[in-house]
Amino acid sequence: MVNLPLVGAAAAFLLLIVIPAVLLLRTPGRDRQIMGRLAVMKGVVVTNAAPITSRYATLQRIGMAIAQSPLIGAKEEAKIVAQLGEAGIYSRDAMRIFIAVKAALGIGLTSLLWIALVATHFAPHSFIFRAVAIIAPALLGWRLPDMVINRIARRRRRRLAEGVPDALDLLIICVEAGLGLEQSLDRVSRDIAIANPIIGQALANAVAEMRVLPQMRDALDNLAKNTGLPAIKSVVTTLIQGIQYGTPLSASLRILSAEMRSKNLIALEERAARLPVLLMLPVIMFILPSLFLIIGGPVAIQVIHVMRGN
Repeated sequence: MVNLPLVGAAAAFLLLIVIPAVLLLRTPGRDRQIMGRLAVMKGVVVTNAAPITSRYATLQRIGMAIAQSPLIGAKEEAKIVAQLGEAGIYSRDAMRIFIAVKAALGIGLTSLLWIALVATHFAPHSFIFRAVAIIAPALLGWRLPDMVINRIARRRRRRLAEGVPDALDLLIICVEAGLGLEQSLDRVSRDIAIANPIIGQALANAVAEMRVLPQMRDALDNLAKNTGLPAIKSVVTTLIQGIQYGTPLSASLRILSAEMRSKNLIALEERAARLPVLLMLPVIMFILPSLFLIIGGPVAIQVIHVMRGN
């Protein structure tokens, strides 16, 4: 028999939590990313000051109320904005929706677990078990969006690291052709977006900031801070030194490009060297038992027949 309360709770959970979370994680277009990045550049949290115009106004109001509560302070808001930025989410409403999804997911998982326990007659009667049944899913739901965003950020950083040497090669060509740094970065961001959209978007954001910030150095510092990659920090340091002291950039960038390619090759070799160790566990768990059954199975069957015959 279908448990209608459990089905209804599951449907409400999907409609109110999962769908907004998927829309939050959906990669926005280039123009939206640039405008969103300009709204949160230099680490200033301006999300609460922005008007609520999205279709998910209720989620935004909930997120804004939670953000203004003692549960989340200004420091945590800045951390969430930086966390979403590392994942490539620059929407103006991202922080509000993200906080609302965290809270709703905690409440939703707790409610679903309790409804399931009541429906299956396994509801705990002890205070300790009730506290565990309430606190554990609430903490899991609160932390689950952070885990997803961190995973997306790690994948994005890996893609950025893969695209930096190619971007440097294109930048060297543009600089040697006589283009300025801003024009070179703009051209590289458009050309490399075909092969690596993530590094192209990061460079496009930096170019957009260069056009509005008083100093080009601030935009480059933001590029290094938001990506969080040592490779991009080295590139930014080289570019800032070239701007400050007037040193030629092509030779320094060429050396950096060669070093980064060597580091990427070493990282790939390290990952390849770990494969035998990683393959050992599935071999032990799945292949060896089957091998033992194939080799020892006929012998065991023969022994059983002999013992029964005796």
